Amino acid sequence: MIAVTCRNGEHFSVDPMSIERVETDPDTVIHLVDGTKYVVVQTFDDLLLDIRDHRAAVTVAQKRLAGGVAEIADHASHVKRTTIRLERRQYRRDEPGTPPSDTTPGRTED
Repeated sequence: MIAVTCRNGEHFSVDPMSIERVETDPDTVIHLVDGTKYVVVQTFDDLLLDIRDHRAAVTVAQKRLAGGVAEIADHASHVKRTTIRLERRQYRRDEPGTPPSDTTPGRTED
């Protein structure tokens, strides 16, 4: 969620995934997918930075949950490029914890 402030001073949060478009004419107007419009104090550029930072933070969280390695900086727009590490380990079904064999399952040696 990103924090926004309406022209009337009301503070609230908006889910960036529900934003359809943002326009400036001359005020910044947020159009949501459900047809709701909000005139906000934030500038167009500040709003786009907030959306980008939110999406970067979500991407990092998804990578962490998927078992990858990701780093997040103090500010999400400065996320460093990192290598995502995925490990797949194969074990025999009959012996839990044993490393994979060099043979392919279902294949016999001639």
